[in-house]
Amino acid sequence: MTESELDYQPSFASRRAAKQWWIIAGCIFLGALIGYGVSFLFPAVYEANFKVTSNVRLTGDPNISEFMVDNALLHVGELVYQQPLMEQVISAEKAQGINLTVPELRQISTVERQITTTILKVRWTDAATAAQIANTWGKLFYASLVEGARQAVIAEELTQSQKLLQDCLAGIQTPSPDAVKCSLSKDALQQEIAQNADKIAAAETASLGLYRELRVNSYEEAGIPASPVRQERGWLISAGAGIGFVAGLFLTEIFLSPSRKHKPQ
Repeated sequence: MTESELDYQPSFASRRAAKQWWIIAGCIFLGALIGYGVSFLFPAVYEANFKVTSNVRLTGDPNISEFMVDNALLHVGELVYQQPLMEQVISAEKAQGINLTVPELRQISTVERQITTTILKVRWTDAATAAQIANTWGKLFYASLVEGARQAVIAEELTQSQKLLQDCLAGIQTPSPDAVKCSLSKDALQQEIAQNADKIAAAETASLGLYRELRVNSYEEAGIPASPVRQERGWLISAGAGIGFVAGLFLTEIFLSPSRKHKPQ
């Protein structure tokens, strides 16, 4: 390698190149313009939010910890993606002319929790459609929570009744409005216990695993979003300008570099 090659200076650092600033500026402008044009190939994305408010009724039971309360509220958000519910959403939207699949529902949505509020967020390239899907999904979700919470209470009541029946069968009588059941024969008690066990199992399944002290209070429908949450135009323009800047430096290097003569070593 010759001494001249070791002393090589890039052309864009020379005074001559500085006079040709318009080349770099033009490339930046052209790159930004191309980025702006390409941005029309990527439609804006709108986000609609459906909110469900729920809380856990504290009864003073020392066994109910903050961790249990937190998990009970987190579980509410997990139920957004229960398979039967998503199939109901798909069917309801199909009637509105929108064909969706379970993977697509997962892809266009997220769930966020803010204290006792569960927020179902739906993103779509059309603002009105985003709100429609969010409200259809949200109302079905809310209805499933209300029914699940009701079944959780039924399961708890049946469990208490089951304990009484088992005490009666064991010969233990406790003061209770249902204590009259203790007058049943042993066979009748065993049959009642078996039937009650089936009812408890059915109620627990229908409760969706909701905590018995959970209360589903209300919901707030999603409005039509006024502005997009994501738009590719900004970063595409910036990327185009950055590429234009690099291209300008490259062109300056090519066209303004003095010819180099290589001497034999």
